[in-house]
Amino acid sequence: MSVKTSTLAHIYEIQGHKQEAIVIYEEILRKNPNDKQARSSIVRLKTDQCKFTGLNKEKFLLFVNAQSDEDYLQFEEWLTQWN
Repeated sequence: MSVKTSTLAHIYEIQGHKQEAIVIYEEILRKNPNDKQARSSIVRLKTDQCKFTGLNKEKFLLFVNAQSDEDYLQFEEWLTQWN
């Protein structure tokens, strides 16, 4: 039996599993529509997802998934273009 709580959702969130956290918060809201913490957490997480769009999302994913010095160098070159 799986107990889905705000604590479990928060743990997923800390580990970077934002979508899994959203699913748990939505389940909590279905059971208790007045849960303000779950509602505000969903809004915050979905807003965070919208911040990485277009080119920024592409570079964010490059950084997160970088596996070689070449990947990091490419990301570093992109960052230096901002200065």
